[in-house]
Amino acid sequence: MEIRLIRESEYITVNDFFNNTCGINAPGCKTARDFHRFRWEFLEGPGRKAIYAGAWEVELGKEPVLAGIQCVIIHQMISADGHTILAAKGEDTLIDIRAIGNYKNTDILKELFTLLTDECMKLGVKYLWGFNNIPATYRRLGFDNAFKSFYAVLVLNPVATYKQMTAKPGSRALQKLNMALLAGLSYAYSARQFLHLTRKQYYHIDQAINDNTGLFQRAATPGRLLFLQQDDAYLDWRIRKNPYAVNYRSFQFLDRNNILRGQVICSVTGQVAFIEQTLFDKSLKKRNVYYLLKTVIQALKNENICMVRHAGFNNNRLNSREMGLLHNLGFVSTGKGEWFTFKKLSDDPMINPENIYLSRLYKQGIN
Repeated sequence: MEIRLIRESEYITVNDFFNNTCGINAPGCKTARDFHRFRWEFLEGPGRKAIYAGAWEVELGKEPVLAGIQCVIIHQMISADGHTILAAKGEDTLIDIRAIGNYKNTDILKELFTLLTDECMKLGVKYLWGFNNIPATYRRLGFDNAFKSFYAVLVLNPVATYKQMTAKPGSRALQKLNMALLAGLSYAYSARQFLHLTRKQYYHIDQAINDNTGLFQRAATPGRLLFLQQDDAYLDWRIRKNPYAVNYRSFQFLDRNNILRGQVICSVTGQVAFIEQTLFDKSLKKRNVYYLLKTVIQALKNENICMVRHAGFNNNRLNSREMGLLHNLGFVSTGKGEWFTFKKLSDDPMINPENIYLSRLYKQGIN
């Protein structure tokens, strides 16, 4: 078994391995990531290319065979007081289960991760992070499973929402009943919340998607929270050039001097919308915050969206505030989601999971 970084000439092989091995490890799993999507996700980001490692079965006289992959995407983070650091997000972790059986004395995943960690430290990366549903595996790799996300939903059309929630094959009668009750209760609660009137003063709304770094800093000051720097280059890559079938909506709240005071970014797939991220200047009054949020919901409702979903965190003041605002607007909790995993590579006391503002825009945007 040879563990090394992937060469540029091997990227197509890597993507083919990803597609083929998903089907082997999970029969019936239909994965069709074409190379254009691979290139966008890992080679064309706003910073450097992803650092990609592979495990190869090597036999004399034969072509090496890929048996496992793992990579990290390097992102630039910015603090509320203007300092920038590098962080790395883990992606494409996949080991062929046949190789695990053939190399029982080799921890393939750990060796891949060790190589990637060494490369990150050479670049000055301060921490590694990701979202996952396999906490035991990441704990074995030295990660801290810091906390989970919380799911919530706002039902705009209970009948259509029920159909969406029960569309998956295998839904049982009791599950369908619970989903029907959830849809009805959420709709009744949200309808009551929308009776509260709000208004705006001296502001206007547009639908551009602009650099929001300054807005984050005005939202977080005087704290030392960290934020994934969403400048024009990042937003152009993550949203405008996104090759997946996800549509985005942006709602920006600007004052009379055209300074960005609030921003809500949503994604839309079919009849379901997802609030990806909200940011509000600390100086913005609550009535204006709710005016913007209700404008967003009404715009989505006008598109025949049946429900709006959200994945929030309560690890710091900004994330908790976002959850509270949406709850007051009528969003109903539906349970916990993915783990946020974290591994520190620096002695800087500021760098810890509680100081990282998180949103769905930190994910890859493939669904």
